[in-house]
Amino acid sequence: MYYNEAFKEAMCIPLHEKLLGNDPRIKEVRALLDRLAQVDLTVLITGETGTGKDIAARLLHRGSQRYRKPFVKVNCPSIPEGILESELFGYERGAFTGAYTSKPGRFELASGGTIFLDEISETPHNIQAKLLQVLDGEPFLRVGGTEPIQCDARVIAATNIHIEDGVTDGRLREDISFRLSEVVVRMPPLRERRGDIPLLAEHFNYNTSKMLQRDYRPLNRGIVERLQAMDWPGNIRELAGRLKKYVTTGSEDILFVDNGATVPLESFSPDNGAARRKLPNRRREKKRTFMPLREVARRATEQAEKELIEETLRYTLWNRRKAAKLLETSYSSLLRRISAYNIGK
Repeated sequence: MYYNEAFKEAMCIPLHEKLLGNDPRIKEVRALLDRLAQVDLTVLITGETGTGKDIAARLLHRGSQRYRKPFVKVNCPSIPEGILESELFGYERGAFTGAYTSKPGRFELASGGTIFLDEISETPHNIQAKLLQVLDGEPFLRVGGTEPIQCDARVIAATNIHIEDGVTDGRLREDISFRLSEVVVRMPPLRERRGDIPLLAEHFNYNTSKMLQRDYRPLNRGIVERLQAMDWPGNIRELAGRLKKYVTTGSEDILFVDNGATVPLESFSPDNGAARRKLPNRRREKKRTFMPLREVARRATEQAEKELIEETLRYTLWNRRKAAKLLETSYSSLLRRISAYNIGK
């Protein structure tokens, strides 16, 4: 069994309330966040996609004196460039076509609290110039406005690139990179803290089972060792997604589907930390026709998708909108797959 009483207690903690893990790297991050929460400084959080930058930002806010005020998250890439300025800084009535009333921006909504600018490197340079003005403590104008507005919000920014690379390839202005890099928190990727994978996997397994009202089944040693051997390009977010599919379908193989190909459990050897396939004895094997790997991958992907969709639809009593939400896909995309796989026919 992979957990003790402390482990079971940790599984009950929502991940957004704590950065789980015992690896020295994540312990150092938690200690740094505790210290930075007490000082009202701008903080830049760096790290690959899915490493928990959002959680770190929320912990900074909750540990600060601003915790009773709003925490406003802005996912910069998700807002079209043409309206990003008005979303951040607000606009006045008549500033542009359709501006029938004045509207405060995200900075004003975060007044007294914290504004989290996720993936700040994806903002255009003209917006970065205005952000630099706010970071320097200067007032700003709403779009179409003439009255200066003083911002009283702590700024926390995040990026999934090295800040020096952002300057080199032109995504970040050099002046704002200097301003942001005063205090930097680096979130380690999951492959650098493999020892935390058993805890995180069981956390997602337990909490997802509880959320979906499924019987909780602890992960066995073989599964955990295979999870620890994977590279996890999507980091903790990918791990959470795979465990969600595992709990939904009840299939262990779904945890290891990679580009449509499933690695058999018996082929994993903990001695070398990698998955291997047993090669056939060519002298005894009869001549046969082989299928291209891409075709194998395509068929495996379709079969895994079909089984997962069918299981999810049964769980939701064929509520397709609820199923789409659980599968983290769009409603139209789910309908296309239901039709393509002849599900329910």
